[in-house]
Amino acid sequence: MRKVIGRRHLAAMALMAVGLTACSGGHDSGVQAAKTAVSRGTEQSARALSQQQLEGAVVDAHDLPGVQVEEIGAGSKGVGNGVIHAARRNTDPSLCTPVSAAVDGASRYTPVGSVQRIAGRKGHSAILTLVSYHSADAARVISELRTALKSCKQYTAGPMKATYEDVEAANDPAQGDDGVAFRLKATMEPGKDGLKLPISVIAIRHDSTLAIYKATSETPGTSAHIPSDLVNAQSKVLDAAVQATP
Repeated sequence: MRKVIGRRHLAAMALMAVGLTACSGGHDSGVQAAKTAVSRGTEQSARALSQQQLEGAVVDAHDLPGVQVEEIGAGSKGVGNGVIHAARRNTDPSLCTPVSAAVDGASRYTPVGSVQRIAGRKGHSAILTLVSYHSADAARVISELRTALKSCKQYTAGPMKATYEDVEAANDPAQGDDGVAFRLKATMEPGKDGLKLPISVIAIRHDSTLAIYKATSETPGTSAHIPSDLVNAQSKVLDAAVQATP
């Protein structure tokens, strides 16, 4: 039993490393229509946060008492800052590309800046990615992701052809200007009884900046849970940062 648990823990950590280097249901149609109208109205006036502004907008203990925030690597060539690039088309089927990219905190668009951290309380954290885009690209990321989730059910991605199954949209988040949530499972071992790790992802747009949260469960059959207090606190910080940007 101890060996099985250890294997699952290592598999979860490996999954997080691969991603860093690279409640279903719909939202109320009236609310979604209103969000879409707002998105269209603000596309041309979106304010892109700089790399420095993004780093300053990461949630801290002042915003969320007890929060722990850890850098992943260091420097622009590491996996801590400025590492999100336009996603390569290495997803099969291609219609799942927006989903695959979102799992890694990316999209097909080139960012202005990006920051990636592990954030949350002890024993309850998520990978947090903040990505700033030019003009209307942020709105397009959410729109394309929402469309992809209607058809994408499973896919393979990356040079190792990692397999992801049971892709399923969840309720849209209430924060920000627009957002999408979904869950899926990463197949770490082939076969009927293979190891499948649940993953949850939330992508929220704040003007021209996206906040993407990803949590991975180490236990098959147990849903991956993204801390709601982290999402709420980070959303408030990003809203304030956007409002302060001329």
